[in-house]
Amino acid sequence: MNQTKRYLLIFLAIVLLASALRFYTLDDRVFHHDEGVHGYLTYKLLKNGAYHYDPTYHGPFLYYTTAAAFKLFGDSNFTARMLPAVAGVLLVALIYALRDVLGRSGALATAAMIAVSPSFLYYSRFLRNDTYIALFSLIFVISAVKYVKLRRRSGWHNSGWNDDWYRLIYVGTGATAGALAVCTKENAYIIAGIFFLFALGYLVTKRAINRTTILDTSFFALIFLAIFTLFYSRFFTDFDALTSVVPDAISHWTEMHRIERIGGHWSFYLPILVRYELLITVFALIGGGYYIEKRNTFMIFLLYWGITSLLIYSYLQEKVPWLVLHILLPFVLIAGAYLGELVPTLSKRSKRVEAATIAVVILLAGLFIQQSIFINYCENTESDEITIPKIPYPVHGLIYVQTTSEVLDVVDFIDQRLAGDPNTSILIAAPDNDYWPLPWYTRNYAGCGYLNHVPERSDAEIVIVPDKDKYNITLGWEYSRKTFTLRPGYDMARYYRSD
Repeated sequence: MNQTKRYLLIFLAIVLLASALRFYTLDDRVFHHDEGVHGYLTYKLLKNGAYHYDPTYHGPFLYYTTAAAFKLFGDSNFTARMLPAVAGVLLVALIYALRDVLGRSGALATAAMIAVSPSFLYYSRFLRNDTYIALFSLIFVISAVKYVKLRRRSGWHNSGWNDDWYRLIYVGTGATAGALAVCTKENAYIIAGIFFLFALGYLVTKRAINRTTILDTSFFALIFLAIFTLFYSRFFTDFDALTSVVPDAISHWTEMHRIERIGGHWSFYLPILVRYELLITVFALIGGGYYIEKRNTFMIFLLYWGITSLLIYSYLQEKVPWLVLHILLPFVLIAGAYLGELVPTLSKRSKRVEAATIAVVILLAGLFIQQSIFINYCENTESDEITIPKIPYPVHGLIYVQTTSEVLDVVDFIDQRLAGDPNTSILIAAPDNDYWPLPWYTRNYAGCGYLNHVPERSDAEIVIVPDKDKYNITLGWEYSRKTFTLRPGYDMARYYRSD
């Protein structure tokens, strides 16, 4: 077997490992609050065909693609999480396209780390937008790398039509990735700003702003706007909706930052990087210094991207653990490339240095794998909050307000009652609609209603309200009550008429 085939087989094995890790028991974990919202809104889109952009729940890409999955394969926990899992596998597979800039060994190391990473794996098994954003960011970067390679070959100062016209393929894939990212989640605007500033600086230093660049930029904008219009106009049925998309996104998230809706200490993401992603963090830091000294432009870009992302998300008062993916992605590319250069050269160093380095890599890799297994496959709904002295804010880990398995007991109880009487009436009520993900689990119950406040009375046969509000509702003597924990620190009371 030649070297190329051996390399391809190793890479394929990593992709298969990533697939197995992402699809194994994919539907076992109880839906998170946000998964419940996304799944239920997608279900309503499928049934009613109605969609209206609300920046609180992010862009339309997730809803339309998940609705397509529901249409083809039915609505279930598995099909809801299926496409994020596919995106997580593609994130690993596409590293192959960067082997020229990461190095062949570096690409293998990077793919392996993304495949096993606690954070990337966790959110690839989660109905959220962030794995999609990471995927589109990577596709954009791959497209930029390929585009720059072609422009270099033809000469940056060539301002006419040339033999490398097929660079427009990479302009097209980059524009598609950028547009889909903006149609997925609003932090795509942040990533776009980071990329734009570096690209502008790079083109200026190369004195490459010429007719070719303007032509390519125009082609990029055309594709970008077409895809943006497609999704936000609801497939060309509501062009008026386009005018408010960007202003609504900016005003909403600016306000969320101002009121500190989910505020936290500036260091929120550092303990997550150290606790779960120490292997990546250590070698990204060492590798960053190494590549600055070598003046490797691509690695300097990755370092700029990672540090800028860390600074921006540390400043913004919307502290949630899934945003760590957008900090981690450039760092894992640096770490993988550096490990790919470091490990093959260890035999040329002293035995002591070689042994010490291998020991450190094995230790960090062991912790990395252990954390990933614990987070992704062990029964654990308790928040893995990290306590740091003298910091007044809680510092959460990856497990964040996760729904408990007690919710499934409630769903089983309702199913049993409906089996006996399909007309059983159900009311789920809580201030600010704080009952998710229950609507996802009760989506097929025709007799189920929801309220964003606790009513004074109800004659529904099953009533679910926050436990702290149980005295605000009056029910008949025939009702029994049982308390369950929706998520750690938040109990709900289930009332039901006794048989």
